[in-house]
Amino acid sequence: MNTIKIKGSYKSILLACAAIALLLGTACEKEDDDISSQLVGSWHQTARTIDGVATAKDSTRLAIKFRAVNICLICDSTATAVKANSTIKRSGWSYSGERLNIAIDIPASWSVTPGSNKMSLKRVDFTPSGTLQETVLEYERIADLDIE
Repeated sequence: MNTIKIKGSYKSILLACAAIALLLGTACEKEDDDISSQLVGSWHQTARTIDGVATAKDSTRLAIKFRAVNICLICDSTATAVKANSTIKRSGWSYSGERLNIAIDIPASWSVTPGSNKMSLKRVDFTPSGTLQETVLEYERIADLDIE
């Protein structure tokens, strides 16, 4: 009889652990889905700072359009892109584990702070001299870009 009670206790503990893991797993996915849906749309860059100092906007990503199907279109207005007639760059994107991953930026990822009409992207990179540099791009939501 004692053996049956012990086995029953293990079953109860295992069921409780499985239920907790399931709840935690779906809670994290829900939060990621909420932020992903907030990102979908078109955004125009309004400011850039490097290590807290205001700098010229990043012309390689003046506007970004995130699509629900995890494709993003990035408007590059550099002279090189304009001359080569390649101002629109296509890339994949995903949001998971509190990180925004844009395929053309990998292995670096962005920390994102979304809002209804504003978004902030932040990432830390190594400089050529080996020091860390923090870049923050500020965006505002704009009317949906009709670019393909």
